[in-house]
Amino acid sequence: MSKIPAPGWMALGAGALVCAVALSACGAKPPTKQSGQATTDYTVLTPKPTTQAGDVVWATYRETQTLDPIKAFDYPENTVDPLLCDSLLRQSPDMTLVPGIATYTAPSSTEYDFTLNSKATFWDGSPVTAQDAVFSLQRAMSTTAGGYYPQVFDRVKSIEATGQKTFTIHLKQPDQWLLGELSATPGEVVEKSYAEAKGKAFGTVTGRTMCSGPYKLDSWKTGQGVKMVPNPDYWDTSIPKPQLKSLTVNGVPDDATLTAGLTSGSIDGDYGTGISTLGQLEKNPSVKVYQGAPYATVSMVISATKGPLASVDGRKALSEAIDRQGIIDTVYQGAGTIPHAAAASGTWGYAKSSFQKAYDALPPLNQNLEKAKADAKTAGIVGQTITVGTSSGIPSISTETLAIQQAAEAIGLKVKLKNVSPSNYINFFIDPKYFGSVDTFTTVNYGDYADPAALYNSFTMPGGSQNFDGYNNPQVVKSMNAARGEADPEKRAQDVIAAQKVITDQLAWIPLVAPNTVLVMNKKVTGPPSTFSFMFAPWASYLGGS
Repeated sequence: MSKIPAPGWMALGAGALVCAVALSACGAKPPTKQSGQATTDYTVLTPKPTTQAGDVVWATYRETQTLDPIKAFDYPENTVDPLLCDSLLRQSPDMTLVPGIATYTAPSSTEYDFTLNSKATFWDGSPVTAQDAVFSLQRAMSTTAGGYYPQVFDRVKSIEATGQKTFTIHLKQPDQWLLGELSATPGEVVEKSYAEAKGKAFGTVTGRTMCSGPYKLDSWKTGQGVKMVPNPDYWDTSIPKPQLKSLTVNGVPDDATLTAGLTSGSIDGDYGTGISTLGQLEKNPSVKVYQGAPYATVSMVISATKGPLASVDGRKALSEAIDRQGIIDTVYQGAGTIPHAAAASGTWGYAKSSFQKAYDALPPLNQNLEKAKADAKTAGIVGQTITVGTSSGIPSISTETLAIQQAAEAIGLKVKLKNVSPSNYINFFIDPKYFGSVDTFTTVNYGDYADPAALYNSFTMPGGSQNFDGYNNPQVVKSMNAARGEADPEKRAQDVIAAQKVITDQLAWIPLVAPNTVLVMNKKVTGPPSTFSFMFAPWASYLGGS
């Protein structure tokens, strides 16, 4: 979800891991097929702790760069921030929406009235007030504060405190998606007086942060990770108290170091995507591997405005030729499935049976090379050229690119590669010169909350943060806007399903893999969820010793 250079590029409902070094660490050897196994017996919560865990070390693919919620943009920040900073609403381990530091009522379709928990205090003992919440939301909403979430609030007319613990959001028009966003980073509350006093240093190593979460910041030094300790005065008794002394989240930049640390116990856990040694870790008696439902999507981003991939028929022909199972086996070590649509089962935070039925009704995107060749001829794309953005320094991206190249050449397309360094891969998502110079590139993408619309909004709606090819389908726009304003969950799901069918039929993006959410831990710790809630909720409250 690397969005560093461009405030506001993350539009409503999209949180995208785009610098896909999290798939497989930069500098690691290209992945080879291991003996990792897929599962559909997904875990929500791992076994409860039975003892104290002491000082716990957790891995992310790089160091945390900010503790300012409005600037959180990727796995490391989103793994840490929800432990420190409470959001107004909360995503439970099963990804359903529940109260967080606040509850709300909706007196009308354009008004949300929030009441903060009366016991909630910041780490310094100050009560969490409506002024703090309004300040935090207005800061996230600002186009000049340097954050990534202004478009989340594009239907908000005003936010105002109505009492010491109450505030109201007035909307220009109904917006159900806003509630989901308020359960994620845009809804996290910081202490107003502290943030104002720190100014531009707020959220940095020197300025730190002040929140009300179940963990409080102990130390943060560049190269030494973010060290947190349980908050003894935490207000929320509905979630467990962490059974550990401290938690340090460190950047671990390669699979070899991660694997050695997990097996030796010097690293206690990691939410890993595409760990090249997953099969090895599954067999190690010192390690436990859990797989949760697929939430993120591995897809080909379409940025082509002309040529083979600018046409639906061209995209379909290429999609039919791709060996997705090969990508699953090689990059994801079997921990994933062939998708039916971009948004997989982990995103169904409501109306699950309706979404399941609709997903099952869409055919899996299996390889059919002979049909692909015939369709390429019918589409008139044989002999034409596509340009693929890639990075040979990111093994997962390199492997996926090879699969795309092989598929394209098999149906008679010519392929050019635009190879960039790992640090520059982010530019395909933020720089028009980059994404305008290629027809496609791969991503791991996710919405901020459990609703397929959270992802689809980013790449199918006009003005969407990842709508690089100008995709604009009137039926999709109509259905998505209807979903955004629909309070009834089942009716809202039907609107999203209608949009999803068109999006999938037209391959607005080309889904490649529905990767399972993978949690790897040394056997001495247990407890946290193995769902994608770790990106938005206080996952480590459940952590302790086994």
